[in-house]
Amino acid sequence: MKYFCTPDERKGTCYYEFQRGGFNEEFWLDDSILIHDDVWYDSGLEDFFCEVIPDIDLYGTVEVNEEMWSRILEKSGDYEESVKEALIELDEWVRENFNEHEVFTIAGL
Repeated sequence: MKYFCTPDERKGTCYYEFQRGGFNEEFWLDDSILIHDDVWYDSGLEDFFCEVIPDIDLYGTVEVNEEMWSRILEKSGDYEESVKEALIELDEWVRENFNEHEVFTIAGL
């Protein structure tokens, strides 16, 4: 993957973690997908997510449901190519998540 990695592939702790379902007070779950802080910022995802989820806490957690995810994908068309590419990469994981859970959680730094 170009933007995201699995917990086994991470190097260090400066990652945003996308967890299946609601937050359970644990980190680095085997079925999570991660994005390094530098990639999050350099790709434009930080600005993008701050715009589309105004109450996102970059140092806490936020839950995203299917309706929100649909709006996120719609708004991505207005952003740079790197944002669209990253969301396409993330979309498969998100769709798998919604087969079992009503939300996924973004856990900040």
